Amino acid sequence: MKDIERENMEKLVRVLETTAAKIRALEAEAKKVLFSEDDKEAYTQKLTNKAFLLTELPEMGEPFLSKMERETAREIGAALNDFARRAAQAMEISSIFYMSALLYPDDYKEGDRNDLERFIDRLKEKFLE
Repeated sequence: MKDIERENMEKLVRVLETTAAKIRALEAEAKKVLFSEDDKEAYTQKLTNKAFLLTELPEMGEPFLSKMERETAREIGAALNDFARRAAQAMEISSIFYMSALLYPDDYKEGDRNDLERFIDRLKEKFLE
């Protein structure tokens, strides 16, 4: 990997890590407002914000992907588009359940890494180690 590609991969990973942290914070806030305050409207808004962040992943990644090898950019871009597509579907049908389940496989256990975090881990492992 060329230095410029590595630098852009590092920047992309930082952006994705920041986004993943924002999503975790939104999920925690959503649980709090639902279970502590019984505020379903705020819960829905937090989950909608989570889904919206996921729909923005391709745009967030584009400036970095455009400076990477074509095949690498295509592979990562496809994954980002998949996250965005699923989030857009959840928003389109206004499914709170679907929005809450975004990033979590059926066998998820509390404390496990979600799909976005595992994707970031794979990027680091494959391109930055």
